[in-house]
Amino acid sequence: MKATQPHTFINADSDLNPDADPASLTPAMNSVLENMRRANRPAIHTLSPAEAKTLYAKGADILEVHSPHMHSEETYQVSALDGHRILLKLWRPVHMQSVAKHGTHHLAPALIYFHGGGFTIGSIETHATLCKVIAKLSQMPVISVEYRLAPEFTFPVAHNDAWSACEWIFKNATYLRLSAKHLFVGGDSAGGTLSLYCAQQAGLTGHSFRGQILYYPGCADNQNMPSHKAYAVGYLLEQKSIDYFYGLYLAGPDRTRLMSDWRFSALCSPHLKLLPPTWIGLAQCDPLRDEGTALVHALKALGCNVKARIYKGVIHGFVKMGRFIPEAVEAHVDASDFLRSFL
Repeated sequence: MKATQPHTFINADSDLNPDADPASLTPAMNSVLENMRRANRPAIHTLSPAEAKTLYAKGADILEVHSPHMHSEETYQVSALDGHRILLKLWRPVHMQSVAKHGTHHLAPALIYFHGGGFTIGSIETHATLCKVIAKLSQMPVISVEYRLAPEFTFPVAHNDAWSACEWIFKNATYLRLSAKHLFVGGDSAGGTLSLYCAQQAGLTGHSFRGQILYYPGCADNQNMPSHKAYAVGYLLEQKSIDYFYGLYLAGPDRTRLMSDWRFSALCSPHLKLLPPTWIGLAQCDPLRDEGTALVHALKALGCNVKARIYKGVIHGFVKMGRFIPEAVEAHVDASDFLRSFL
């Protein structure tokens, strides 16, 4: 499967905004949004957290590609810092390639993946199809992490859960028939925020990921960039919804201080140099787009290995719309090709 549309790669300042904002949506993307409007789909920020979780879960697979068959599905539970049991789901693709042999066991590379959802919605189940697609295309196992969500659990619980899962996988890789030297990390949106934290934390604690894939990650301590304003209303993820999510996760009077915590906002981090080779996929018509482009330039300035693409005419969340949005399928292939390039 090959991408059919011209790539918009971020190589210089002139590539950051190839069209004037607000840019035009693709016909398919516009059709999806119009159907949502006709269905009177409520904005997330108008719902209670419980209602938001339910609505997102019910609609998670409607726009997805067909979920591919996996060789196996395994479930594990690992301990969080406070003793909570974190659920992990590991999918092994059919015809998986191994990269190392330990005794009689072949040790495979693997991707640890964190789902998006503003630290408030989403789950292993809502992102199962995406994880399976990446597993199939990259030909490596994918491990999805069920970190705890707001408003019941606020910063830094999701971050701590994410790292606890990574640390356990590093320590138990051989037991899982995985190669600790060939582990990757990634996520979409809030999951990208968690991935960025774990990739840095790995470097700070003597571990090392081979690479990282990020779909439109949240990584800034403010929402004052041009894309935040250009796509604040009418593009599914609205600025009010971003404020809603962050208000639930960064609860309390210290929200401004927490926003600039390097664990939450990678652009504020003194540890970016520790990041492994990173691939970033951004949506052109997304409030978070300019956060991603700023991250690309920050990594380039540090001499880090980073590759990025802006998918034109699509919105935040598009990678879970592959049944109708061809750019989603391209993004699946691009991220998976990046992972395979290290094998």
